[in-house]
Amino acid sequence: MSQDETDQHPGANGQDIAEEEQDAPNTPEQDVPMQTEETDADAECSPVAEAHFFKDAACIEVARCSWDRPVRQNYLQGCRWSPDGTCVLTAVNNDGMHIVELPTDLYDKESVPEERPVDLLTSAVHVKEGGLVYDYAWYPGMNSGRPETCCWIASRQHEPIQLWDAFTGGLRCSYKGYDQFDEVEAALSLAFAPADGATIYGGYKKSIKCFDINVPGRETGSWRTKSTASCMAIASSMPDTILFGSWNRSISALDVRSGECLPVGNYAPENSHTAGVTWIGFAPDTEERFVTGARKDPKVLFWDVRKLTQPVQTLVRTCGTNQRIHLAFSPGGRWLISGDTRGILHAWNLHETDEAGRPKELLFPLHWDCLNGVSFHPHGPIMATASGQYHFPHSAANLDADDGEPNPDEPAAKEPTKVENSLTLWWIGKGVFSEE
Repeated sequence: MSQDETDQHPGANGQDIAEEEQDAPNTPEQDVPMQTEETDADAECSPVAEAHFFKDAACIEVARCSWDRPVRQNYLQGCRWSPDGTCVLTAVNNDGMHIVELPTDLYDKESVPEERPVDLLTSAVHVKEGGLVYDYAWYPGMNSGRPETCCWIASRQHEPIQLWDAFTGGLRCSYKGYDQFDEVEAALSLAFAPADGATIYGGYKKSIKCFDINVPGRETGSWRTKSTASCMAIASSMPDTILFGSWNRSISALDVRSGECLPVGNYAPENSHTAGVTWIGFAPDTEERFVTGARKDPKVLFWDVRKLTQPVQTLVRTCGTNQRIHLAFSPGGRWLISGDTRGILHAWNLHETDEAGRPKELLFPLHWDCLNGVSFHPHGPIMATASGQYHFPHSAANLDADDGEPNPDEPAAKEPTKVENSLTLWWIGKGVFSEE
């Protein structure tokens, strides 16, 4: 799409005005998409229902979409369920962004039959734009029954924030953040205003900027920061406070009304991460708690907004990569899940503790390769995981150039890791092993 097309003003509900619809009315009441009303399905993931998650200590694979060409390094970069639960969004290295739909036979199901085969899925929407994807996020009011709300934002290397159509894969518009030299720079992290999605926040190297979703182009506000905003989170109960982490290990709380930044924790080993922070997320059941994770750091830190000087709890996972390893809370807040570089899923039950007073932990070996993305279905017992990581080409340094035999004077090459680049859907509710 040309530059002129990307700068068009979005029409009603944030969608581009097509040429044949330019005379249609566009009132202020139509500009901001409305949140969808709560449905009966939203109640399915109540705290009571979530008590049955992982009940049989098993995750049952129900669908998979794979990128099986290791030479292309098509590893996945996380995954996110759409707010209405109909599809999953993921970014694939060297292959753009993909939307995969939930198999229709899993809608509103309470269990899965033992004989059900694993569905092999293909992308319903594929955005082939190249470049490294830094971050992406669904519009919070997304509802497949209203096409104008079906969109997501993404930030890519050397590009502005872009709004994409989830039905067509077309580019709707762009939001451009400018640096001190008045040049467009790429956002490294993204977040929507949680209440209505009317504001987009972008985290940059030395600032956080905001954009009106209905007015593409230049930012409408900007706050200077001392460190790079590598990840962000906003709680619906505190819409004027942005929590953001940085590659220098720091975590900060920004008040957008005053522009003041408060530190979270400090650089003491027990009160901080040992490397760059790559994930922040609020617990949905009580937005007084949030969790952080970092690259090449095994610690998962729990924090309380009422006491930001030190974490209230520390969990452990295996994280031996610079890649962003996602964390996810279940819709009711009972479970916290995370992948690790061994392909193992960590599932912590936050409502039950072990003998040491820590949340009970379940481990599930789900993938052969790094498990970097996790996401709960918004109102059903289904989980999505994404796998893959960058693999260095297998070294042949220990082979003799003349006869191809191992050279005893050279150290043996490390056995290559099995490559698995896949988006997988798992049933985590009442399963085939349940007797009820």
